[in-house]
Amino acid sequence: MDPKPHFETLARYNRWANRRLYEAAAALTGAQFVEDRGAFFGSLCGTLNHILVADRLWLERIEGCGPKPSSLDEILHGDFAGLRAAREAEDERILRVVADTPAERFETILAYRNTAGVPFELPFAQVVTHIFNHQTHHRGQAHSLLSQFGLKTPVLDFVYFLLDLR
Repeated sequence: MDPKPHFETLARYNRWANRRLYEAAAALTGAQFVEDRGAFFGSLCGTLNHILVADRLWLERIEGCGPKPSSLDEILHGDFAGLRAAREAEDERILRVVADTPAERFETILAYRNTAGVPFELPFAQVVTHIFNHQTHHRGQAHSLLSQFGLKTPVLDFVYFLLDLR
């Protein structure tokens, strides 16, 4: 079975979920966006930046080019508008990378170095799975942060994405 269509679907789901999350987050004030709420990355700003940082790190490892943040907690964009635009661009990049990846690459091993320079090797398909799983994990944290501000939070479940496709 060709795994590529599955990953293309996950890339489209990822963009759908991010758009819904950012739409809800747009209701926050600038102060609320950066307020430390005790989350793993502190604020909604920190959490959403971390997702972008991780995506950029993994895509740089996959493509061998592109932005390479220096730390997992780097704040790439301290303002919501800038971060939202960067997120949109990164989601389009993810869609392109998955579409441009030959099906046979999903059966290979990806050799890379982590941010500390330590070398690792993992199956490529599992790395791509991790990218989407990582986003889902931290979107859940962001979702919780939004609810702490009393906002109506969007449904982000994969099955609702599939139903929206109908």
